[in-house]
Amino acid sequence: MKWMVKQWLDETYKARKAGGLTAYIYRALNWPEYYRNAGALAYEVRYGGKNIAVIRFEGKGAAVSALAAAAAFPEITDLDLVELALWVSKLRAAAQNMN
Repeated sequence: MKWMVKQWLDETYKARKAGGLTAYIYRALNWPEYYRNAGALAYEVRYGGKNIAVIRFEGKGAAVSALAAAAAFPEITDLDLVELALWVSKLRAAAQNMN
């Protein structure tokens, strides 16, 4: 794993990749007209001042969708986005186990 993700604020994570890349992962707003699965818990991945992906958690799985803005940042690959989703899933599970 190349990314190190830590909780930054409540429901917000800061991700750093070896080599100096930094991305932020925020809890997404639940806007039905924007998200097709309005009931699913979602996070937005923000890099370079743009939202580049959405991570949705449904049941025990996660779906990662790259947004159009991701094309402007080839240094963040689909594999990177999947790794970020795994980190968020792991950190969310740890937080739930503490409660």
